[in-house]
Amino acid sequence: MSRSERGVAPTLVTGSVILLGWLLTSLVTARIPGPVPTLTLLGQMIADGTATTILGRTALFMGVCFGIAAVAGVAVGLFIGTRPALDRGVSPYLAALQAMPTSLWIPVAAIVIGASVWSLGTVVALGAMPAVILGTRTAVKNVPPLLLRAGHTFGESGVSLLRRVVLPAALPGILTGLELGWSIAFRCLVAGEIFSGTLSGTGIGAVISRSKTTHDITEMLATIIVVLVMSVLVDRLAFARVQHRLRQTRGLVDSGLLH
Repeated sequence: MSRSERGVAPTLVTGSVILLGWLLTSLVTARIPGPVPTLTLLGQMIADGTATTILGRTALFMGVCFGIAAVAGVAVGLFIGTRPALDRGVSPYLAALQAMPTSLWIPVAAIVIGASVWSLGTVVALGAMPAVILGTRTAVKNVPPLLLRAGHTFGESGVSLLRRVVLPAALPGILTGLELGWSIAFRCLVAGEIFSGTLSGTGIGAVISRSKTTHDITEMLATIIVVLVMSVLVDRLAFARVQHRLRQTRGLVDSGLLH
């Protein structure tokens, strides 16, 4: 077995266990459709382009909204993290915003901005920002003082110190905040589609609304699988690879071990 195959094997084994648990649950509970009818319907969604449309439009919408949240969140987090007084005043409110349910902001945005794609986009971006800001702020505060003193010794200060010393040292924590922010943003999108319909045009809202009206649980589960696949792809192809690369550059990965 090659190295790549051994790396994928645990994921496949876990997926098989989940599939088996799903099958057993469907045999016990008649209301839950089994894997066979659900995957058959998923195949039909792929064949008629529904699944591809949902993935493509969702990726585009999330890319724009999360890109805005990431850039603004990291910038604000760096600013707050380097100013202790501001940090003590703002961070409790950011933590409270991060803990608030997304559904609270959806009707507010719809009233203030209007029932449009801008409304849901605002909810998605603002929903992710507190996690990104707090992750960046915490990463900055965890930079060892010895590194800062070494930077000052070599003549770094102000923006130069931030760019050459603070930002590289805080990068692992910033990536963790971005990953958390992405998951929150994705939940905001799905919740917004469920509560507000097809505002983003991703197709998730239309399918879920139709499934709810027709009581088609099989279609709901097939749509959930499409969303799950996208989440796994983003995690494995983006965040996991960046984290692994960062650990490699810092000598935290043993090339003889699987990661």
